[in-house]
Amino acid sequence: MATRAHARPEAELVEIVRQYSGLESIADARRAIRELLIRGWIQQTSSYGTTLTHQVPNLRELIATELGDEAIPAQLLAMRANLEPHVRVLGAMKDEVVYHTFMDLLRSAQQEICLPMLATTPYDETVRILRERADAGVRVRILLAVPSLVAKWRGETMRSISAGRIRQWVECFSDRDTVEVRLSSSQEDMELATCVSVDGGVVRYDIYDPYSQRSLEGVMVEVGSPQGLVPNLVRLFQRVFDDAWDRSVSPRRFAMAGRFLKRWWKLWLTIAVIAAAFIPVGVENWAEILIGIGGGIGAPFILEEAPKAYRRVQRWRAQ
Repeated sequence: MATRAHARPEAELVEIVRQYSGLESIADARRAIRELLIRGWIQQTSSYGTTLTHQVPNLRELIATELGDEAIPAQLLAMRANLEPHVRVLGAMKDEVVYHTFMDLLRSAQQEICLPMLATTPYDETVRILRERADAGVRVRILLAVPSLVAKWRGETMRSISAGRIRQWVECFSDRDTVEVRLSSSQEDMELATCVSVDGGVVRYDIYDPYSQRSLEGVMVEVGSPQGLVPNLVRLFQRVFDDAWDRSVSPRRFAMAGRFLKRWWKLWLTIAVIAAAFIPVGVENWAEILIGIGGGIGAPFILEEAPKAYRRVQRWRAQ
């Protein structure tokens, strides 16, 4: 109570208290709450028709008096992790403060910058900062949408523009080993477009509907990480971005073909093995052996890909 400042109806507070060692029993938790009420260390107040049980304002001082240690209030206050200052609504994407603080955030990077974008232009100032951070050893991962996806979301006229911007991004960092540009063909992965992560500790979410709005129509929200903690939204972004990165390909020549072969190699191997089964060879049970091997390779592949194919069909039918 002294560090987390719970304010809940008593029944809910009982369930919270039961998570603490030695108070797992409902009876013990209720008894502890009643004793604290009698002692005057917690109190009950009415709010919007609900009775809430919470600490008294001077709880930390009461604990210090009980223990005879004047340092207790400061120590308990330091133990409380307050996330409120680390979650900020910065404003509409078109606001100047969003742009300038974005540049400041990029300049602050020490380890890694993750930039998913649909078809953003490589603006001079952004490129300059990213090159500077790359020179300082910061890893920069830039994830762009393939032109066909950009055309689907933003219109056919954007196809050639998108292809040109991809070439510009690649050319801007062709001499920087710590910067990599990759392409995504997944609509779901590109839902992250215009968001950004820095050092795995600060994430900016551009809140908008990517299927019907432009990114500049969104509202920017920033989530930071206090020392020793990584909030769930920061972890979520990093996990989703890493998965999207693993599915993406290099924009360089033959990369698409390589990705295609890499993803479907089990299918090609299954076809090759089963086809070999029909080659006349003087080996007993030759066909049965190879068909069995082919089935062993192909069955897991079908189990992996069938749910993905089903989801694609469902999305296609919903459009």
